[in-house]
Amino acid sequence: MTRILLISGSLARPAHTAALIEDIAHRLESKGCKTDVWDLRERPLPFADPVYHHEPEAYPDKAAQALIQLAKQADAFVIGSPNYHNSYSGVLKNALDILDMNMFRDKPVGLVGNGGGIRSTQPIDHLRIVVRGLLGVAIPTQVASCKSDYSREGDQYKVAAEDLKKRLDVFTDQLITYTVKLKSN
Repeated sequence: MTRILLISGSLARPAHTAALIEDIAHRLESKGCKTDVWDLRERPLPFADPVYHHEPEAYPDKAAQALIQLAKQADAFVIGSPNYHNSYSGVLKNALDILDMNMFRDKPVGLVGNGGGIRSTQPIDHLRIVVRGLLGVAIPTQVASCKSDYSREGDQYKVAAEDLKKRLDVFTDQLITYTVKLKSN
């Protein structure tokens, strides 16, 4: 079974990015994947310590250890961030700094983001460079959303825009295809 780790890099509540990540997780599960969602608001991490840069498994923090284990087990990743000053969030950068290249090497990574008032690809573009540095394989299809793509249901957001839903189907299908192909090599 394909196992995918999804990381939501927003601290907002409610968060459009978290809603996007949850929607993707449900789509992947409906296609037979096992998903693990790490919401950085709900499961905060310590500041990345450079002492453990080359040996992340030695991290003494239990939350960091849990994320490291999920990353090692993952066949693929989905990384999501809000647009913070035309880039991805600092809390997401910190999470990625806890992980290392061996966890991402030759694994597909889907990139998604929310731009608030407009659909913005800038955080995704920056993450694409980071994924390359981690030796991961960023899939070609990416998803950028904005606040008007969601409806508010109680204390959370839900994906509502039909064009976004269609793009999410393409995105999840492509992530699965890349994962199957790269696992077979």
